[in-house]
Amino acid sequence: MGSSSDKPLPSLAAALEAFPLHARRIEDLFKFDESFRGLCEDLADAKATLRQIAGLPEDVRETRRVEYLELVTALSSEIEEALSKSKVILLRQKRQPPIP
Repeated sequence: MGSSSDKPLPSLAAALEAFPLHARRIEDLFKFDESFRGLCEDLADAKATLRQIAGLPEDVRETRRVEYLELVTALSSEIEEALSKSKVILLRQKRQPPIP
């Protein structure tokens, strides 16, 4: 991810754009969670494709636009769920030594 003056990777930027209030958690998950990184990459790809759809022939344009809007929405929901789960702190009970 480089220095703070570098532009973030497109996949990281896509998640940060979608959830700017969760930037720190997104950066941490992106750094340490391969599955989360994959979601971000898929989101960036879907958003890039959505931007290119305007150049498609008119007879397929609207169908593809709806398809990719749904994909962006679904991926955003998965990222939101991952962010929500990352806030959960699991507490382990202290093990009591067996009573003799």
